[in-house]
Amino acid sequence: MTDPLLLAGLLCSRLCHDLVGPVGAVVNGVELLTDVDGGPDEEELRDQSIALVGESANELSARLRLFRLAFGAAADGSIVSHDEIAEVLLPVMQGRRIAATIDGAREGLDRAKARIGLLMALIGADCLPRGGRLNLSFGPGRNVVVTSAGDRCVLPAAHAAVFGGDDAGIEPRTAPVVYALGLAAQDGGSLTCAAREGTVELRLA
Repeated sequence: MTDPLLLAGLLCSRLCHDLVGPVGAVVNGVELLTDVDGGPDEEELRDQSIALVGESANELSARLRLFRLAFGAAADGSIVSHDEIAEVLLPVMQGRRIAATIDGAREGLDRAKARIGLLMALIGADCLPRGGRLNLSFGPGRNVVVTSAGDRCVLPAAHAAVFGGDDAGIEPRTAPVVYALGLAAQDGGSLTCAAREGTVELRLA
């Protein structure tokens, strides 16, 4: 069993790693703006800088909203709408060149189930280094299925080791897998993974 404090630290490292890119882009955009002296020849540079800041800020906001639902505490009885799940997941997937779709949950979803579903989607995205397609499907009860497909779609070896029960070498990139497995077990369920050429399927039952 993974030390809870170790897992918390590794999750923080993973989140910081995923946020540092858009934060850095915002900083770079602001620095470019401070270098613009307002002359007519620099109007294009100013416009590019403003666009960079805007795009990066939107990406940062999307990631923060997704991480809040995927990694934050889930209050008992709280409900998340299908639209909210789509609003936080789809922009982040698009930024990773992943075309994501969501099935089920049309009448809203218990936040705890939404949380583990979003965690599974993040794990599924790790299987698509060159982008591809991802489907997040919420079924009855605790059932959730995430299917990833695309060019070079493969379950990372470190992820496969954790799914196989070996968490001795846990690291920031595999910490969400350990977290999701723990949440599934806490709820009396099981999270499994099946990989074949070009496709990876995660299933919570």
